[in-house]
Amino acid sequence: MPQQSNWLVPSKYQNWLGVAILSVAGWVLVQRLSAWKDLAFGDETTYLASGIMFSIPFVGGAQWGPLYAAWYAFWHLFIPDRLDLYYFNYALLSVLAGVLVFVYLRSSKVPFWPGIWIAVLFLFSSQNLPLDPKISIAPFCLILAGLSVVQSFDLKSWQKMLIVAFTGLLCAYCRPEFYLAFLLATVLSVWFFLAQRTVFSKAVWGQVALFGVGVIALHLLFKNPLFSGDGSRSAVAFQQHFIINYTNWNALPNLNTIEAQLKLYHQVFGNEVESMTDALQSKPSLVLKHILINVKNTLLINAQNALDIFYQTPLHGWYSRWRMVAFGLALLVFLGNIDYRKTRQFKSKKAFNGVHFLALLVLIFPALVAAVLVYPRTHYLVFHALLLLWLAGLFAQSIVFKPLRWAGAASALGLVLFLTWRYSLSVQAPTPSADNVRFINQLRYQKEVVSLEREWYRVFLKAPSIWIHVEQYTGGDFAQFVQAQRVNFILMTRDMQQYFAKDPGFKVFETNAQKYGFVRLTTNPEGEYLLVKSDLIKPM
Repeated sequence: MPQQSNWLVPSKYQNWLGVAILSVAGWVLVQRLSAWKDLAFGDETTYLASGIMFSIPFVGGAQWGPLYAAWYAFWHLFIPDRLDLYYFNYALLSVLAGVLVFVYLRSSKVPFWPGIWIAVLFLFSSQNLPLDPKISIAPFCLILAGLSVVQSFDLKSWQKMLIVAFTGLLCAYCRPEFYLAFLLATVLSVWFFLAQRTVFSKAVWGQVALFGVGVIALHLLFKNPLFSGDGSRSAVAFQQHFIINYTNWNALPNLNTIEAQLKLYHQVFGNEVESMTDALQSKPSLVLKHILINVKNTLLINAQNALDIFYQTPLHGWYSRWRMVAFGLALLVFLGNIDYRKTRQFKSKKAFNGVHFLALLVLIFPALVAAVLVYPRTHYLVFHALLLLWLAGLFAQSIVFKPLRWAGAASALGLVLFLTWRYSLSVQAPTPSADNVRFINQLRYQKEVVSLEREWYRVFLKAPSIWIHVEQYTGGDFAQFVQAQRVNFILMTRDMQQYFAKDPGFKVFETNAQKYGFVRLTTNPEGEYLLVKSDLIKPM
């Protein structure tokens, strides 16, 4: 490879400097996170609850992220408050993802400042902090770490594939589909082992034994993530997402509940059709149409994500004429600094490593399959972003810059200006769900809480609780239902207010709440309130 200019070839200490820079950039990203990002309910709060109640054997089952739950459980030892734990996990994984992107790019021999800028742009993109559920960032970080190890050490191909296989297995205990990567990488490792005619030695036996012990230990602890536990998870995921496509191409109203989605699915395919295989046998044309739509949408969304990372992120919130001119000038300066003659002489294939690219493809293969067969959901597509980062890194490796001494200073100044600007964008925003948690946790409870709700507020309650789902109430005398179920805690979020807006039984109950021993307490400035039995809480 031609000698690059000094500003692109840092000393060994600048790798640590890069990690420090990304850590500072991460702090800018997540500073005062709880003041502007609200608590989001859904799968992430399920994983949080699993972590708080973590035990072995894992109660949630191998398909429900036992390793991610263990991660939550570990940090819960140091962060007892569950809302603080939620925000800490969001912040830590978001920053860690940006740092590991830089580490991965440097292990790929990407020059320093391009590596910094690519990592910073990903760090601040919509593919990182806003991603929900956050569980996908955990295997994303594991993949980056595994690939960095593979690329940083002089190993044989079969050894690299063993590392890839174990990385895939760790990811599978966060998201079960990554068990496919574990199986595929294991097969490739055996193939490389035989193809390279590797001779067994004590070192080889030791490495294989270490891999085997790790694999067996994880299976004994958590069982098989693909073939045990909740076997209906993948079937339900296909059913839900098929219906999303089906309602779109038939111009039907969107169905917001799982129950309604599954009901329509069985109306289309029949009550006995559960899995994708069953659906393919029943009505192959519909399944094929579903797949083709997913392929088209996957390509379109990935193109949009590339635009988001490398164009919209540096221009976020400041689309104005003079700023666009400044951006254009910066781009011209960048292009003007390329030594095109030397770049043409440099064969880009020298920057391409087939085994390393194969390792990347193996680890993102499950996410590619999931997007095509199930649906291109955002938390699947974040793994596709690894391909975008790899392409950006390959481009950065394949060009040669002119030896301009001021280029490093210009890059550093640009980064300082970018981070200062992003710091200034952080403003306080309404956080009604988090405010609800803060309010209900300042109350002092005298007995068990029996909560009627649609969300997961019970996960954050600092009191023993029983959950009564709202759909157990089918209409009629709401007060009688509350008394029969011993409900003493009803948090009236905007969602709950809308849900009961047209129910006469609830209106009668709310009008006469005091008669039934309930008091009304305002929980946040957004008009949400708590209907709580007066004998449940101690006086403030």
